[in-house]
Amino acid sequence: MDPYAPCPCGSGKKVKFCCQAILPEMSKIERLQENNQPHMALQLIDKLLKDHPENGWLVTQRAMALFNDDEFEVARDSLLPFLRKNPEHPLANALLAIAVSQIEPVERSKKVIHRAFLKSMNAEPQLVAILAGKLVSYFLESGQDMAARQHMAIVLRLGNDEERQRTLMAMLELDADTSVPYPLRGGHPLPTYEPPEELKSQFKKAQRLYVHGCFSEAADLLQTLTEQDPDSAELWHTIGLMRAWDGDESSGATALHRAASLYDNYDRAVDLETVAQLLDRRQKENAVVSRMRSYETESLSQLLTRLDNEDRLCRVPMVDQNNGIAASYDILDRELPTNDELESMTVETVPRSIARLVLVDKPDASSPAMVHLTAVEGERLENAQETLEKAAGELIQAVEAQSEEGDDSDVVAWYAKDELALTESAFFPPKTPSRIRQQLRKEFTDRSIHEIWMNSAQSALQGKSPAEAADDESLKVPLAAAICVFDAFLDRRDIILDQEQLAEKLNVQRAAKIPPQDDLDLNTLTVSQLQRVDLDGMSDELFDLVMQRALVIKHCGHGYKILTEFLNSRPQLVAEKDTEAQQAYRTLAEVCSRSLREGEALEWIQRGFEHSKSTNAPFESLLMWKMQELQFRAKDLDDPKLKELLLELWNHYGAKLPIVRERLGEFVRALEIEAPWENAIVMPGTSNEGGTDWTAQTEETVSGEKKLWLPD
Repeated sequence: MDPYAPCPCGSGKKVKFCCQAILPEMSKIERLQENNQPHMALQLIDKLLKDHPENGWLVTQRAMALFNDDEFEVARDSLLPFLRKNPEHPLANALLAIAVSQIEPVERSKKVIHRAFLKSMNAEPQLVAILAGKLVSYFLESGQDMAARQHMAIVLRLGNDEERQRTLMAMLELDADTSVPYPLRGGHPLPTYEPPEELKSQFKKAQRLYVHGCFSEAADLLQTLTEQDPDSAELWHTIGLMRAWDGDESSGATALHRAASLYDNYDRAVDLETVAQLLDRRQKENAVVSRMRSYETESLSQLLTRLDNEDRLCRVPMVDQNNGIAASYDILDRELPTNDELESMTVETVPRSIARLVLVDKPDASSPAMVHLTAVEGERLENAQETLEKAAGELIQAVEAQSEEGDDSDVVAWYAKDELALTESAFFPPKTPSRIRQQLRKEFTDRSIHEIWMNSAQSALQGKSPAEAADDESLKVPLAAAICVFDAFLDRRDIILDQEQLAEKLNVQRAAKIPPQDDLDLNTLTVSQLQRVDLDGMSDELFDLVMQRALVIKHCGHGYKILTEFLNSRPQLVAEKDTEAQQAYRTLAEVCSRSLREGEALEWIQRGFEHSKSTNAPFESLLMWKMQELQFRAKDLDDPKLKELLLELWNHYGAKLPIVRERLGEFVRALEIEAPWENAIVMPGTSNEGGTDWTAQTEETVSGEKKLWLPD
């Protein structure tokens, strides 16, 4: 080694004036580490440390050798004395954070991890990326999505190629996770805060902290600035994001509420208030829990017989028969309607599911079968327990929970108190006609929007309902945000909310559209802002970028708007992107179907079929459209076109692909409907290849218009 090169020990000195005497031993230690011989490396390191106790290279190599032997506590204890004398050593700080994070839970190791971020980020970026990745995993597991995403950004900045690629995919998955309210997904750029002259020095320190990922420390410092600059919306906005990125969502919500109340910019105020309300709803003090109650049974077969005879229990069809679950039931708030009463069911009379019951087989001969009941705590849980215990009688014995006060081991889920009234679940008996089922679902959705939500008190509206808050000028921003929060709630349930209509009804100002300039940087927009970019006058190039991001986010309403614009108003782009166009037709059909717009869903399927046909798509592509149409029409067994479609598939597509006929046979048996081809007259027709196809004809077709179902 060049004697005038920087010494590998990290002292900053030249080799000649530092570790020249032990260079051969250092090389040997490196070889032992690379060959996975930590014990031999440790022996040599300990020997050298006797003469060079303050050598940073030896201390850190010793820690790494101990890591290889899973001796994290010993490694920590060997690093601490060195760091007391050398607190700025980058590698030692990073290794200490790794050791502590292996020993302590994240909450207790975060401080030392942040110290490593600050001291080691420039010199040891890949080790810091590993530490940031640990925080990503912790925040994802805790459901703190904004914090997880922001720490993913650190890994993207510092990690190696493999880590960056893996993290990029994880970030895209998080942005596409529809279980997370869409305003919390995506990036949340920091505002521009211009501090007064006397605060600039402190603000620069805070900037250095949050650039290095020390969000809690940055927020603490910024909080002190509010004593002298209490009315800065941008300052409170920054603090709110820092708190949320650190996983302190409660404090983050408080700061964002304050920022929203201070902003003169109405649109920004509503966006921040929306995020704050969503973060508030996640807090345990603002939630009710769904709990599990467990029972043992020695006679599962007898219990099943009793439960099947209970009028307020309905067995749910089993999808997977090999998971140890013997049966599953919905517990209802009233008796099941008889088959004769199904046609006359209304929104008021349809049963509500108040609990789920799961019966599990014996895992072995010495263990009893188990019964698990899950319901929202309170009236629903008590009602469900009473129903089960009355039906089962002596066949079940309650299992006493071995939990201390405050223990959440029996908690299955958390529900925001303000959303509890909206969690009512209508239950449709299996024999309910499809027409009645669809009609009641639409009525149930309309009732949830225009009656239940409209008239339910919300903490974000100072205990008022949206209808009451509409007359309160001081609540105009919280009410506008409440509509966005409600839209996020419905979007997670695949329902498109007409926000314009609801805002007009409540006399709420709508956010301004964002001009679609070609130099618009979409990365600077939140998901909520992306939805406000004006499509009128937008270039195809920018529209394509907006569409790609919208497809990642998967917001029902915005996706519908974007894809209809694509197919109806962007012919040049459709011509260039045929694959995307075909997928757009399918997606629109699915979005409309899930949003209870069955008629429009079928229109998109037909348009998709015609598009594929016009572009000479292969036979299999056309078949796929017809099968999708069948799937949709089968939701209403009274659909007059269902029989016609089945015959078309049997005759035209089944003649070319025999497996189609196998699938159709399975399909009609599953639906318990008559196969139309079985009552048809079989007649020969001519195929494209010149041979004869035997095609099914109904008697009506033969005696009437002679309309033959023949392959093209």
